Amino acid sequence: MSQPEEPAKTQQRPGSSATDLLTGVKPGKRTGGWRESIESFAIAFILAFVFKTFEAEAFVIPTGSMAPTLYGRHKQVDCEKCGHDYAVGASEELQDDWFQPNFRISASFCPNCRHKNSIRDLPVFKGDRILVNKFPFEFGEPNRWDVTVFKYPEQPNINYIKRLVGLPEETIVIRQGNLYLQASDGTRQILRKDDPLKQNVLQLSVFDNDHPETELHRRGWPSRWAGVDRNLDDPRAVAGWAESAPGSGWTQSDDGRSFTLGSSNKLSWLRYRHYVPEPETWASQEQLVSRPRPQLITDFCGYNSYEGAHGTGLYEDCYWVGDLTLGCEINIGQVGDRGRLLLELVEGRRRFRADFDLVAGGVRVTAKVDLNRAEDEEEELGRSENVRLGTGRHRLRFANVDDRLCLWIDDELVELGPGSSYRQNATDFPGPGIDDLVPVGIAASGIQMAVTHLQLFRDIYYRSEHVEDPYEADPTGMNESSNESGLTASLDDPRGWQELYSSTVTEAVFRLGPDEFLMLGDNSAKSKDGRLWGNRRGAARRHAVPRSALVGKAFYIYWPHGVPFLNNGRGFPDSENSLLKHVPVFNRWFYHVKLTNEQPTLSDYPQFRVPFYPQLKRMKRIR
Repeated sequence: MSQPEEPAKTQQRPGSSATDLLTGVKPGKRTGGWRESIESFAIAFILAFVFKTFEAEAFVIPTGSMAPTLYGRHKQVDCEKCGHDYAVGASEELQDDWFQPNFRISASFCPNCRHKNSIRDLPVFKGDRILVNKFPFEFGEPNRWDVTVFKYPEQPNINYIKRLVGLPEETIVIRQGNLYLQASDGTRQILRKDDPLKQNVLQLSVFDNDHPETELHRRGWPSRWAGVDRNLDDPRAVAGWAESAPGSGWTQSDDGRSFTLGSSNKLSWLRYRHYVPEPETWASQEQLVSRPRPQLITDFCGYNSYEGAHGTGLYEDCYWVGDLTLGCEINIGQVGDRGRLLLELVEGRRRFRADFDLVAGGVRVTAKVDLNRAEDEEEELGRSENVRLGTGRHRLRFANVDDRLCLWIDDELVELGPGSSYRQNATDFPGPGIDDLVPVGIAASGIQMAVTHLQLFRDIYYRSEHVEDPYEADPTGMNESSNESGLTASLDDPRGWQELYSSTVTEAVFRLGPDEFLMLGDNSAKSKDGRLWGNRRGAARRHAVPRSALVGKAFYIYWPHGVPFLNNGRGFPDSENSLLKHVPVFNRWFYHVKLTNEQPTLSDYPQFRVPFYPQLKRMKRIR
């Protein structure tokens, strides 16, 4: 279930005048003639107007309810086994800014390879420091998908930060991870992130092949990417795809990070299989006896997956996610007279492809609604004749998110036409099929090429947790499914998973009145947002944020956190034995303070390390 969170904390408020804002001190008494006084007054008035126009306020993010967009208090982890870099939330170590020793985070699970990493002694960082522009809401209308600071309706003296998803007088439905706008006649349409760049920000990594499970591969664990052929008779095949014979089709490099293909008129397939190791798989040192079963891709989030605090979040990932994005780099060599390249994404019974003609040029995107139909029975959704993939390296990204296909070539969005935003029956949720165990593919014929930097991402998944009683003062909320453990156990059986999900799922419906908005956190599994608020105030719509509560739009991360260096990257202090712990007054800057018998006492847990340098890569605009 979602855990309560703290609000966005105000770090600094602008002064009462433009001069205060510029200098940080109150201006002294000025002397001189009336002309100088008038000029000074005019300049102050102009500066005050300018600062009012571009009014901004700084906040610190305390919790991870908006991860991965914004980080609260967290630790940064480099996986001990695969080297994948990820963040894990650590806000639950504190209660009202006091350190709770019994809730110290001790371990986390890598979202890439699921290895259990010991993180107890890793540096802990405060949340992102952000700038919030208050001007847009004073004279304009808020926009859907804006990251917004507002007064928490239950306690208006507290600021919260969420993403605005519902506008006045709308009815918003959460179903199977997506948001829908419901019309008065009951029809629904999916809510898309209109800006594809915003869509990319909300993607979470499923697997990065630059960081494979090399140690497990030595013990017989299958690679997630492999060259495959259609073979319905092979007992080892997954969804009718069996690994190609050695020397046929794609060749994998020794380190498992790249694949090459020789020129052939046969369409050769490279596919992703979602083989997910368990912590027990890593703990065992024995050679694997039986081949593991692939699973459905779920809403697993590394930020939430840890031991310590309120237990482990490892098994909270039971909900299937079908909205996927494939990223890779290709290196095209010789192109024959039938050169062709395909990128494929599967979602339930639908298959989507980006089909490149490497001879004449151009790309078209297609859909096949029923995977049991003939290979050539597909519908063209869009095309571009302005695409030509020449020899050499190209970065490709193909996405099927929110019922829209997007394609990027060398970081440029390709215009595919209006048909690429397809529409399906919003009341029809067919769920996953056997092909969702192998949902991503790359195929080529008539060319020599190599594929590297294979990455798979998933869309954010909104859980339909909600409160049944609209006037309940202190709700606990309902899970999306009443049998989450059963869903977890069925992840390798798509049909069984869907049957169980359909019989235990609830959808959440939120109606808004005039001048009311719906706010949700990006980290849906750990966000206390409009779905789960109490209603001590007795509001007609418990979930709604009134216009009067809006503070501003978050627009920039100006300081993510400092990165310690020296002492093997750990900085100082790095343990309870540091000299800094014994320096009066200053030691409370560097170490957490806990309550012992209701008295503040110094702990042995460092909270601040020096020296450090800015984390420049995360200083960016908030989308």
